[in-house]
Formats: sequence, C-alpha cells, structure tokens
Amino acid sequence: MPTRDDVRFLADSPDRFRLLARLRERPGSPRDLAEDLSVSRRTVQRNLSELGERGWAERGDGGYSLTTTGRLVAEEHASYVEALDLLAEFDPLYRHLPDRDHAPDPQWLRDATLVVAEPDNPQAPVHHYVTALRSFETRTIRMISPVLSRLFHDAHADLALRGVHTELVMSATTIERARSLNPAEFDAVVSAGVLDLYRYPDGVDFGLTLGDRRALVGAYDRDGQLRACLDATADEVLSWAETLFERYRSGAARVDPPIPLPFGRSRD
Repeated sequence: MPTRDDVRFLADSPDRFRLLARLRERPGSPRDLAEDLSVSRRTVQRNLSELGERGWAERGDGGYSLTTTGRLVAEEHASYVEALDLLAEFDPLYRHLPDRDHAPDPQWLRDATLVVAEPDNPQAPVHHYVTALRSFETRTIRMISPVLSRLFHDAHADLALRGVHTELVMSATTIERARSLNPAEFDAVVSAGVLDLYRYPDGVDFGLTLGDRRALVGAYDRDGQLRACLDATADEVLSWAETLFERYRSGAARVDPPIPLPFGRSRD
C-alpha cells in the first residue's frame, strides 16, 4: 500500500496512534484495549481490522499484537510525533533564529530550559541569561552577540573579576557603534586583557554564550530584542555550539587593543 496512504491513515485518527502505542506495550483483546484506551469496542475492532489489512497487527492466543512491521511503524511514528512536540515546545526559539544552520536539533533539547519573552514579562529571557551567566563554572567564555547591552556587560564584568577570559565575536557594525558611543570605555575594555574581541564582517542575527559545560542560545527579533533564551548542557548542543562559534571566529578579524597591555603581556 502506498506510503502516503499509510501516513494519512495514521494522521486521520489519534485513536489509531494510541492503539499502536498500546500494542507496543503488550498484546490485548478488543475488550481490554477498549477499556485501556477509553474508546468503544466497535472503534477498536474497526482499527484492529485496518491494522491487520496493512500487516501491522495480527491475532494470536494472547489477543492482538503488532507484527514486526507494525512495531517498526509504531516506533517511527512515535519518534515523529515526539519531534513535532519538541518543535512546538521550542518554536519561540526557532522562529527567531536566522536559518537551519543556527538551530540545534530538537532531539538534543529534551532536558534544556527555554525562557520566552511574555507580554507580562518581556525581559524574562534577559533576566534568565544574566542569572545563568553569573552561575557559570568555567575558565573561558566564548560568545557571539548581535547587540550591546549594559545588563550583559555587567554580568560579564563580574566573570572577569573572577578571572574568566572571554572571546567575543560581534559584527563590524556593532563594534563601531560601541566604539562611537563611548570611545574611552571601549578602549579600556579591549585593552584590559580579559577580552579578545573579533570583528565579523557580516551581520550577526543570534546570540551564543558557551562555557565549559553549558551553552546559552539567544533568539532575537528584528528590533534586536531577545525573544527567547535556551539554556542547555547536553553534549550534542555543546558540540554544535563549539562548531558554530569556531565558524564565526575563523571568519572574523581580531581587534587589537589601542592601549599597550601592561608588562608587555602578549594576547597570543
């Protein structure tokens, strides 16, 4: 039977998916299945007949059970539904990321935390970022940022006082804006030895802050407002974040300090 017809068959009725999921656990009679699923016995009988026609279920001494094909279909469909659930849960992040390359796989985010800007608390992701950053246990921070923020600056200054070194990639436009807003402060920060600043030639449309064992991903709207902050520790997310950071840093030029570092300290 054509695959698309099978897809339509499962999508047309949640009861069929629930029946497959129940039969994955153990065989059952129509009566037991109807009670477990809280549906009519007639509905169960009809769906069992249709599963049987597709070769997904068969009747035996212990009642109905899934065939090998039926079990594989049930497993793949469950994974598909789970992926859609994760996409829906993390949609506030994904919708503001620039493209697929900047989006971590939803399967990696099962244990991640997502904080979203709400009408009654539009600064929620900003506050989470600052709080999370101050609790980082790390020796270095690798960061990509599309915006300037005094709140972010203060949190990173606290880390600098603890001896944490930061590598920061920003667009050339954002760097020039920072320099023009406060030239003396800009020169002092770049010359302090706690920050390596990299000028990226193109636009930067997302945020990434990576510590030793934790990553924060920021999704911004077109006005530069942080709409969602992802907080993750999964190995897959950390590996993805490292690769993405290295891609940006390798395409950026280091901004040399305008003031000589004390005692002839080298930045390399």
